[in-house]
Amino acid sequence: MDGRNSYLILIELTHALVQLRKGEVKMRETNHFVFFWKGDDIFSNFYYAPFIHQGIEFKWSEQAVMYRKAKLFGADEIALQILKAKTPKMCKDLGRSRQIPFREDVWKNARETIYKEVLVDKFSVPKLKAKLLATGDKILAEASPYDTIWGIGYAENHCYAEDPAKWIGLNLLGKVLMEVRGELAEKVSVQEK
Repeated sequence: MDGRNSYLILIELTHALVQLRKGEVKMRETNHFVFFWKGDDIFSNFYYAPFIHQGIEFKWSEQAVMYRKAKLFGADEIALQILKAKTPKMCKDLGRSRQIPFREDVWKNARETIYKEVLVDKFSVPKLKAKLLATGDKILAEASPYDTIWGIGYAENHCYAEDPAKWIGLNLLGKVLMEVRGELAEKVSVQEK
């Protein structure tokens, strides 16, 4: 094993240990909501959780989504760079590259399907599936004050955070996660019968 691979493995192990020390899940949970946003929140796309999607191992769901986005637009070189990225932020930045012949209409049509397929695979990992199913029927909300598409547009402690009618964001990530949770719960229910 060369020094670079050893270094990358050390980074991944260190990141995993930090998550464990932090108790893995730092999101805020109420009787009706689970708010998440930061990379140490299990529902975040920046959360380190290796999984297989379309026969490829990804470290973060952000990596898988940005890879699929690059492939959707035929940007194979960017897709390869995303696979080699060392952080989820690098994946996100590469997925926004001007080298991708991006078309908003095409992305809008495909984005939720891509996210759902990626998240089904991520949350098929038993430990992650258990955490998602444990949220029951609570509303999952990405409490990003900066994201009005995938998030609610507010931080978790904002006065409107617990009032979906006042959210300025679409919360698409939360909605897709709830769809995935529903499908996984149905599969578990069928298997138990």
